[in-house]
Amino acid sequence: MSSGGIHHLKSLEKGLALLEAFGPETQAMTLTELSQRCGFHISTVQRLTATLCRLGYLKRDHAKRYHLGLKVIKLGYRVTQSMALRTFLLPYLRDLFEEIDQTVNLFLLEGDEVVIVERIEKRQILQYNLHTGSGLPLYCTAAGKAILSHMEEEWVNAFLERVNFKAFTPHTLTTPQALKEALKVSREQGYAVNIQELALGACAVGVAFFDKTGIPCGAISAAAPAQFFNMEMVKRYLEPLKRTAGAASQFLGNHKD
Repeated sequence: MSSGGIHHLKSLEKGLALLEAFGPETQAMTLTELSQRCGFHISTVQRLTATLCRLGYLKRDHAKRYHLGLKVIKLGYRVTQSMALRTFLLPYLRDLFEEIDQTVNLFLLEGDEVVIVERIEKRQILQYNLHTGSGLPLYCTAAGKAILSHMEEEWVNAFLERVNFKAFTPHTLTTPQALKEALKVSREQGYAVNIQELALGACAVGVAFFDKTGIPCGAISAAAPAQFFNMEMVKRYLEPLKRTAGAASQFLGNHKD
């Protein structure tokens, strides 16, 4: 949809423009300076700064000047970390692709989704449209279920209360109980599978990796067409997948075997 469509939010656009006004030469500004720099009426700037301060994206000092808040710093750190992880893992992902000769994906957890950070695709086989930056549900992907299977029960229960299950195919798990049973199996096996749950004809196996605190924050998956996917194939993929996921965990500071 074009920028003039019904989903275009002027207030959000102005809020982002306000954040973008800060830079090396403008690290702290008053309401008046922000108004002049952005070209917004002072009352608009007052509303925007109040909202952004409440959310943690701006902070105001004793001199009534505004600075970027911790939320912005945290977002920047997450972007930097994900880019560094992708750069570090790219040779491992290429080796994995060469070894198993199937599509491989690097996923990171983002809210209630997994986001593809890197994808090396065997294009002639998988037909559905996925690309770097795609966000996919946790409950019907191998990567998502691999991550969920290692989450604390309290986190999983909260997730199940807020998730809106959608049946992408007749094979999609769409009830909390069915998903819990699948996660129990995945936890015991150390990997998760997606057998045509997201798209008909597409299957995958995924292994989670962990940050330095032991929390699952992403996964490596291998995807293959349903006609070639079987448990023998999963067994062949498992050791290379675990090796690659282990490299990701070590990069993030988790050195447990």
